[in-house]
Amino acid sequence: MEATVNFPLVGQEQIAQWLMDTTGSQESAVQAATSHLEAAQNLPKFALFLLMLSAGGQEQGQRIAAATYLKNYLKRNWSESPIMSHEEKLEFRNQLVEVLLRVEGLVLKILTEAFRLVVASDFAKKMTWPELVPALKAAIQNSDLVINTGTSELKTLNVMMGLQTIIKPYQYFMDPTVAREPVPDQLELISKELLTPLHPIFHHLVQQVVATKVEGYSQHDDILLILCKCLYLSMKSHMPQSLLASLGLWFQDLIALSETVDLDKKMDLSVQEPRLKTWKRVLKIFCNLVSRHRKHTDKSLSAIGTAALTIIWRSKTAKDLHPMQERIVSLAFDVVSNILETGPGWLLMAPHFKSLVENAIFPALTMKNKDVVEWVEDEDEFVRKNLPSELETTSGWNEVIFTPRQSALNLLGLIATSKGPPTGQGVKNVTTMKRKKGGKGKSKDGEGTAGEALVMPFLSQFPLPADGSPPDSDVAVNYFGALMAYGGLCEFLMIQEAETITTLLQTRVFPLYTMALPSPYVLATSNWLLGKLATCLPTELNEAVYTALLKALLAPDVGNVSWRLVRQSAAGALTSLLQDDFKPTHWMPLLQAAVAGARMKDESEAAISLQLLTTAAEVGEDDVAPHVPDIIDAVQVEICQHFPPHPEPWPQVVELGFAALAALSQAWDATEPEEDEDEDEDDEVYRKKLVYWKAGCTQLANTFSALLQRAWLTCMQEDTPRPTPPPSCLGDTSILLVSILRCTPDQITVKNLKVEPLLHVWSHLIMDWRAWEEEEDEAVFDVIEEAVVLQGRCPMTCFADPDEIVSSFPGPPRSVLDNLVTFVTSAIESAYPAACWRACRCSHALLHASSVSFEDEEIAMLLVPRFCKVSIERLQRLTSMTVPLAKPLTLVISTCFILLPETVERILLAEDNAGDVGFLRWTNALAGLAESEAEPGLSLESEMKLAAIALQKVLEYILQNEKNCGQNEGLKVAHHCFRSLLEVMVDLKELQEMTGSEETESESESEEDVEADEADESDEDLQPVSEEREGTEEQFLERYAERSRELQDEIEEEAENGQDEDGHEIELGVLALVDQEATVLGCITAHGKRLLEQQQLPKELLARFKDKFPACKAALP
Repeated sequence: MEATVNFPLVGQEQIAQWLMDTTGSQESAVQAATSHLEAAQNLPKFALFLLMLSAGGQEQGQRIAAATYLKNYLKRNWSESPIMSHEEKLEFRNQLVEVLLRVEGLVLKILTEAFRLVVASDFAKKMTWPELVPALKAAIQNSDLVINTGTSELKTLNVMMGLQTIIKPYQYFMDPTVAREPVPDQLELISKELLTPLHPIFHHLVQQVVATKVEGYSQHDDILLILCKCLYLSMKSHMPQSLLASLGLWFQDLIALSETVDLDKKMDLSVQEPRLKTWKRVLKIFCNLVSRHRKHTDKSLSAIGTAALTIIWRSKTAKDLHPMQERIVSLAFDVVSNILETGPGWLLMAPHFKSLVENAIFPALTMKNKDVVEWVEDEDEFVRKNLPSELETTSGWNEVIFTPRQSALNLLGLIATSKGPPTGQGVKNVTTMKRKKGGKGKSKDGEGTAGEALVMPFLSQFPLPADGSPPDSDVAVNYFGALMAYGGLCEFLMIQEAETITTLLQTRVFPLYTMALPSPYVLATSNWLLGKLATCLPTELNEAVYTALLKALLAPDVGNVSWRLVRQSAAGALTSLLQDDFKPTHWMPLLQAAVAGARMKDESEAAISLQLLTTAAEVGEDDVAPHVPDIIDAVQVEICQHFPPHPEPWPQVVELGFAALAALSQAWDATEPEEDEDEDEDDEVYRKKLVYWKAGCTQLANTFSALLQRAWLTCMQEDTPRPTPPPSCLGDTSILLVSILRCTPDQITVKNLKVEPLLHVWSHLIMDWRAWEEEEDEAVFDVIEEAVVLQGRCPMTCFADPDEIVSSFPGPPRSVLDNLVTFVTSAIESAYPAACWRACRCSHALLHASSVSFEDEEIAMLLVPRFCKVSIERLQRLTSMTVPLAKPLTLVISTCFILLPETVERILLAEDNAGDVGFLRWTNALAGLAESEAEPGLSLESEMKLAAIALQKVLEYILQNEKNCGQNEGLKVAHHCFRSLLEVMVDLKELQEMTGSEETESESESEEDVEADEADESDEDLQPVSEEREGTEEQFLERYAERSRELQDEIEEEAENGQDEDGHEIELGVLALVDQEATVLGCITAHGKRLLEQQQLPKELLARFKDKFPACKAALP
C-alpha cells in the first residue's frame, strides 16, 4: 500500500528541490539546502515522505539523495529522539519494508542500511516488531523467483537482503556474561519461519551453479550468495533447532557447491564475482561447523575434509589466480587446520600429512612470479603478505593478507607439533614458555612429532643456493619456500633442544650472510625467519644473530633489484628480537646501525631505522643510556634534514625522529644516580657520576633546544602564508621540553636555550588539545609542572604576559599562563579520570605559580573563577560525592576558597539554583573527605594540610556569615567541619610521626624485597610458565563469561570515575609555610566553646587531639 503524506504541495516540491540542491557543486546552495532540510525535519511524516521520494522520485539522483538523507535521519533520530511519534514510527517501519522489497540498485543498498538501523532497535533490541517476520514470509512466498510468473513486484533478491539484515544482529552472542547463552527466540523464529523453508530455493540455485560450471556464473548467483551469508550468520555463534533438523540437506548442497570450485582459469569477470564470494562463504561455513558446532558435524568431517583437500590439490597447478580465488585456497587450508585440531579430524588427516607437506603446503610457500612483481611494484604489499613484522601498523580486517601462503604456514605448524589426536590433556601451550638461560632445558614434547619425523627431513633436502645464483633459479625459489617453512615451525622449534636450533641456523641461515651476492628475496626471508624465532633463540647465538641482521640492515642495493625489503625485514627482525627480550650483548653497534639507517635518502627507510632506534631505547634503557650523548646530535641533524620547507604537518620520518629522541631522553633520565644506591660507594664516586649525568643533561638540553627552535621558531620568522608551526608530535616534543626545563638553572640558561619563546609556542599548540591519550597527556602535564617549578626558580617576566614572537597565532595575544590554564581547565572538564586527576594537581601548582602575593589577589582573581567553575561542573556530573574523582575536584575548590572565599561562594550559588545548598553541599563533601574513616580519604601530607587550612577557613566563614548560610543548616555544617578539622589534624600529626620512623625500616625491607625478587626470578628460570588451563568445555565457557563480567564491572567503575589516586603530593605554595597548629589553636579558642555547647564531640577524638596537641588543652573541655 502506498504511503500518503498530507504535506502541502508546495512543501513536497520544496523538499524535493532541496534534496537535489544537496547534490550540486555550489557550496552555498548545498549549505542553504541542508539548512532548509534540517529545519523541515520536525514536520509530521517527514521520514515517510523521504521514503516515498526514495522509491518514486523523478530522477535517479533525487532518489539516491532522498534515500541517503533518510538513512542519516534515522541514524540520528530513530532510537531516542522524540521527533517521530510512536504512531508515526509504526507506520513508517511497515512502509519501509514495502518499499525495500521493490527498489533496486544503489537505492536498495542505501535503504537496506536504513532498514538495519530500524531492525537493530525495534526487532533485535526492543523486540517490538512482531509483524516483521510474517511480512517477510509473505513476501518470500509472493516474490518473483518463487511464483515464477514474471508479474510479481516483489523481488526475491530484495527479500533475501532483508532476511540477511534481520539475521545479522545474531551472528554474535548477545550477552557475553552468560556461559552458555541459549539461542535467541527471535533467531529461532527467523530460522523456523524464513530460513529453513528456503532450502528448496537454495537447492534449485545450487543446481544452476552445477549446470553452469563451465561459464562460471548464472542468473541468480547473487541470491545464492545472500542465502549462504544468511546460513553462515545464523549459525556463526548459535545453532537454531529448526535449522539443525534440516542441516543434512543444507550440507549436501554445500558440498556440491564446493565441488564446483574452479581453479583452472582466472575468474576476473564482474559477473563471476558473486560465485567466487559464494565459494568463499561455503568454506567459511565449513570452518564454523568444525570449530563451533563439532558435535553436530563429526559424521560429516570426512566429507568436509575431502572437499577441502580437493581444492588444495587443484591449487598446486593453478596459475595467475584472481585474489578471491587465492582466498578460497587459503580457506581450504584453514578448513583442514580446523579439522586437524579435533580428535576424529586428526585420524582423518594423518594419512595425508606427507602428501600435504610435499604436494600442497611447500608449493604454496615457494616463490612465485607474482612475488617478484610485487617486490618491484608494491613492496609494502609484499611485506604485509609474506614478511609481517612488528614494524607493520596494519589496522582493521583485511582479507587480502590471508593468502594461501599464510594459511599453509599455519597448517604446517599444526602438522609439525602433532603426534597424536588432540585430547583434553593435550600438549601444553608452548607460546607461554619462558626463555631458558643458555637456551637449554627444553622439554621433550618435540620427540615423536610429525615435525621431527616428516617436516624437518623433507626441508633438509633443499640445498643452499650458491653465491651469485640467479634469484629465479629453482634452487633459490625452493630455498625461499624452505625458509618460509622454518618460520612456520616456531612452536615446534620452541620444544626442541637448543642444539637443534643452533645447527639449523649455522647450516641453513648464517651462511647466507657470508655470501657476496645472495638472492635478496631469500635474504629478506632469512631476516624474517630470525625475527620469528626470537622467542626460542639460544643465547650463545646472540652475537651471530645480531651481526647477521645488522649487516643486512645496512646492505646496499646490488644489481637492478631494490634491496629495500632486505633492510626493512632486518629492521623488523631486530625489533622482534628486542621486544621478545633477546637483547644484544653489545648495544653500540645496533645504535650506530640505526643512526646510519636514518641517514638513508629514502624517507621511508630512514623512518624504519628511527623506529628501530625508538624500540632499542625503550627496551635497552639502562644499557642504551651510556651511549645517548654519543648519538643524540646525529639523530637531531637527520631530523632537521626532513623538515618540510613550509610549516605543514610533518612527514612520518620527522614524527618517528621525535619519538626516537623522546625515548633516548627518557632512557637517560632513568639513569640519574642516587646517593644511597650503593652503600660501598663513597661520596666522591657518587659526585663524579652526578657530574657526568648532569653534563649529559646539558648536552641533551642544548640539542633539544636547537631542534625545537628549528621546528617551531624558524618557520615563524619566515615570510610564509602560514607562519604557525603544526601541532605535530606534541607528546614527544613535550618530553624534549621537559628535559630542557629541568636543565635550566638560571636566567642566563633561560635566555641561551630560548626557553620563553619555546614555552610560548608549545603552550599555544596544546591550548586546543582534545586528543586525550594517557601516554601523550602525561608528558604534557609534566611540562606544566616543570614550567611552574622553573617559574619559581627563575621567574620569567613574560610568563603571564604575551610574547611578540607568537603574535602570528590566530586570536588575541595570550600568555603562557593563560594557555596552560585553558588546557588544564579543559582536562578537568572533559578528560578521562586519570587525566582529570593530574589536571587537578596542576591546578594547585598554577594557582601558586606567580611572584604576586596572594594578598594582592591579582593572579587569584584571574584563575580562581576558571578553576572553580569547571571543577564544580565536573563534580556535579558525578553520581556521588564519594567516588574517587570527587576528592581532587573538592580539593581544587578548597584551594580556590582559601584564596577568594566570596568568589567561590558566589560561583557555587550560581551553579546551584537552590540557594545555599550548593555551597553547603561542597562544604559537607570537604568535611566528609577529611574524616579519618572516609573512603576515599586523605592519604598524603599535602592533602591533609590543604584540607585543614580549608576547613578552618570554611568554619570561620560560616560562623561569620550565619545569616547568609542559613542559621540551622550552617551551624550543622560548621560542627561537621569542626569535627573533621580535629580529625585531620590528628591524622596529619600521626602521619608526620610515622614518616621518620618508616624511612629506616623501608631501607632494610627494600633489600629483603630485592633478594626475594631475585630468588623468584631464579625459580622461574627453572620452570616453564604455563598459563593454559585445562578443563571441560563448560569450564572454559564459564571462565570466559566470568572474565566478561569482570570487564563489564571495570567499565562501569570507569564510568563512575573509579580511578585510584596517583600518589603525588600537591603544590601548596606559601600555604606550606602556615603554622597550622597555631592557627587551629586560635580557631578553637575563638569558636570551640560555642560549637561544643551546641553539640558534643566524641570523647575519644578530643582525647586524641589533646594528646597530639597539648597546647590546645586549655581551649577544649
